[in-house]
Amino acid sequence: MRTRRYPRGTPPPPDRSPPLRTLTSRTVLASVLLALLVSLVPASAQAQTPGRYQDQARSSTNAKRVDHDHARLRKSVCVQRFARRQATRMANQERMFHQDLGRVMNRCNLTMAGENVAYGYATGRAVVRGWMNSPGHRANILEPRFRLLGMAARRSDDGQWYAAQVFGRR
Repeated sequence: MRTRRYPRGTPPPPDRSPPLRTLTSRTVLASVLLALLVSLVPASAQAQTPGRYQDQARSSTNAKRVDHDHARLRKSVCVQRFARRQATRMANQERMFHQDLGRVMNRCNLTMAGENVAYGYATGRAVVRGWMNSPGHRANILEPRFRLLGMAARRSDDGQWYAAQVFGRR
């Protein structure tokens, strides 16, 4: 560290630090700019949680049904349990597969059941778009006899989303 000495009797130069209001203005400006940058990040790039993913998929599924004059699907605790278990199993095994719907029908007292599974979609809205572009999955979403829905999403250790929709009718 260098030390500067001034001749005896010569005062040191005045303090050159900016006035307080300038520091405050800069702080406010920096905060506003940071807030703007954060708000420009698309929602899909922000942290996705299983709950948000599931809510988006459930909402998108019901919107598609309403667009086609079908009843909204209601959440069922029993059907939801099977969807959650399926999404968890797929994420843990890092592979996509269907479960035995006969078991779902027996345990949940259903007369009919269907299932959509997927992986690799970043949001709940995106997975429903993907399902709607597939004839078999689209048929499940738009099946007018279904009344119940279980929707679950889980992330695998490698960061991929695994989603399961279970449909039912009592």
